[in-house]
Amino acid sequence: MTLKFLYMARSEKGFTLIELFTAITLLTIGLLGTAALTAGVVKGNVAGRNVSTATAIAQSCFQENRRVGYTSAGTSTNSNGCTTTTTNVTSGGVTFSRALSIDTSVTNVKTLTVTVSWTEGTAGSKSIQMMTTIASGT
Repeated sequence: MTLKFLYMARSEKGFTLIELFTAITLLTIGLLGTAALTAGVVKGNVAGRNVSTATAIAQSCFQENRRVGYTSAGTSTNSNGCTTTTTNVTSGGVTFSRALSIDTSVTNVKTLTVTVSWTEGTAGSKSIQMMTTIASGT
């Protein structure tokens, strides 16, 4: 009867403690890698949203200055306040600083440059700069 008991103990199948710890370790490493990747994707999405918002802010400034025309571009007659003074615009919980500069060095042409800057958490200060031209008679 003793021999039969030993035979049954050796033929039982299952996982050993070492195999379980190895599986748990590999699973933990995989999950930590996935968590780090997810954090990177979230940061990338926030950065992309901020760049898109900054671009829209600059474009709205260009559109307003095109609407008022060559003579009034950059002056206080603009209805949305897109003048040569620095203006803060808040969108999505982020404050963007918009600055318009106008270069009139070319006769009958104004070159408008809009710089939009913002702070992006631990990534620090970010900015974009866009340019367009407006000719007299448009």
